[in-house]
Amino acid sequence: MKITHVILKTLPFGGGVEKYIEEIGPRLVQKGHEVVVYTMRHYGTPPADYKGMRIKTVSALPTKTGEKITSSLLATLDVCLKEKPDVAHFHSFTQQTTFLPKWFGIPVLVQGHGLEWKRSRWSPAGKAFLKMSEWIMVHSADGLTVVSQAQKAYLKEKYGKDCVYIPTGINPPRRAEPSEITRLWGLKGRDYFLSAGRLVPEKGIHTLIEAYQGLGATGLRLVIAGDAGHEKKYFRRLQALSQGNPDILFTGYVTGQPYAELMSNAYAFVLPSELEGLPTVLLEARSYGNCCVASDIAENREALGGKGRTFKAGEARDLKEKMGELAADPQEAQRLRSQAPEGLLETFHWDKIADEFNALYGEMARGKGTKP
Repeated sequence: MKITHVILKTLPFGGGVEKYIEEIGPRLVQKGHEVVVYTMRHYGTPPADYKGMRIKTVSALPTKTGEKITSSLLATLDVCLKEKPDVAHFHSFTQQTTFLPKWFGIPVLVQGHGLEWKRSRWSPAGKAFLKMSEWIMVHSADGLTVVSQAQKAYLKEKYGKDCVYIPTGINPPRRAEPSEITRLWGLKGRDYFLSAGRLVPEKGIHTLIEAYQGLGATGLRLVIAGDAGHEKKYFRRLQALSQGNPDILFTGYVTGQPYAELMSNAYAFVLPSELEGLPTVLLEARSYGNCCVASDIAENREALGGKGRTFKAGEARDLKEKMGELAADPQEAQRLRSQAPEGLLETFHWDKIADEFNALYGEMARGKGTKP
């Protein structure tokens, strides 16, 4: 079968959707499928063949409000007029063009990675537009799939729609002793709190910094791995909250060996997000055997699976207390580390996720879909 994916920023890239396709795409190619991925040209031009996937770039207005609208339209037109796949797979509920492939007899799969209209950066008008986009996509899809049980319940309650739950995934961890992180940042292992992800308001890094600043002396640094993308103003806010504290380290986007070392050697991993789909980074942190602390939103609780601590989302004081308790109790931190990986790969392995999509694509190509 030929499967098209609409629309990503670029590959490789540190976003959740991009990570998803970078993992399942090559696995689907290995199963004999032709995988075509559409990306936005202003984020960079990947090789035409990337890990066996064929990459097509389209133009877009390089703004947070315009890029998805324009790139999705151009990609969808190419899907309908040139590629004519067996299944057109659309990512997120923020596009408005999912009805077009149906005019050409192309089955449409819509995958929800999160509820975009909940993001704090959108104005009331922007939120209304995104809710309209969500309505269009949900009602025009031949199949619906989501990455979390919370989203599945939302679609059922809001629209009366059934969907297929296929979560995000992880690979077996590549545990590593401190080497690059010592050379780059002076980290020796078990001497830092770690948080990783995009530096955008809904990830709650401001709450984490406020909590850390109130901790007092613990001997543990705070390492924040990720980049800000369009959110330069927010990054300046984070820097101001840090007040030049040398124990707060912004590493920028990290991948490869340094990322594996950061994940392998943290004292505790903290995810203070206020909005998620299903956080891959939290699943990864668990797989590396981290003591995990996360905000108590439903998606984080789902990813934790009871194998970590939670705090009230957005509450720096509560987070400070949880971090302080763990810093003062190494035995409890070690207990949480030991139980963190339990049962993860049985449910969230990328091989299993790719198998589930392979089956779903087959059903849709035969005209079954999920009857949304």
